[in-house]
Amino acid sequence: MRYFLELSYNGKYFSGWQIQKNQISIQETIEKCFSLILRKKITIVGASRTDSGVNAFQMFAHFDYFSVLKKKTFLKKINFILPSYILIKNILSVKPKANARFDVISRHYQYRINLYKGPFLYNYFNFPFRNLNYVLIKKAVLLLTSIEDFSSFGKKQDINSFNTFKKCKLYSLTWQIRNRVIYIDIIANRFLRNMVRRIIGAFLYIGIRKIKLLEFFLYVKSNQILLSCPSVPAKGLYLVRIIYPKNIFNF
Repeated sequence: MRYFLELSYNGKYFSGWQIQKNQISIQETIEKCFSLILRKKITIVGASRTDSGVNAFQMFAHFDYFSVLKKKTFLKKINFILPSYILIKNILSVKPKANARFDVISRHYQYRINLYKGPFLYNYFNFPFRNLNYVLIKKAVLLLTSIEDFSSFGKKQDINSFNTFKKCKLYSLTWQIRNRVIYIDIIANRFLRNMVRRIIGAFLYIGIRKIKLLEFFLYVKSNQILLSCPSVPAKGLYLVRIIYPKNIFNF
């Protein structure tokens, strides 16, 4: 039988989702705990390979097991032995070919920028420049909502894979300020590696006039990588929500 896990985690304490040699990853931590509880080697496949330091309010992963699991009992046992930085919120029975990674309809990421020092905002990105030009940033946002090729925001070493993976369908990109914190929400069907953090970095550089809007426009339209564009720290990035088609679930 195939199951979907719904979980959340604080990425501060891990090297990212993906299993890595000599590093503590979220995937490996969960697999070890599952294998211990179920007394069988369990391999899980995540919906997204989040980088080191990236957080998740909602993440999904799938795994296979030979018998029916008692949901309440299993959740109680697994959350007891998992570190407090990871929480399994739900377990869902799905169709045998359902895939947590490839069946995704949309992924919603949010980036949080703290404009002022605050003792409880340590998991946000602290940005020292408060005099941002929001008019320029809004123009940059409008430009991105009109394109599908996001090569400009990919990693240079991934250039050979752009022909296959460079296009993304952007559903929404919004920017707002609440209680001295900037929230940037991006929803798309998929994302290039490091794409969200480089987009945010470009917005901030435009806002402080370190990158001219025309320069940004020309690079994006010509699909050139923005080498002068910084990648903002991972700690301000949150995976908020993942949407799947309803017909993959066994209700």
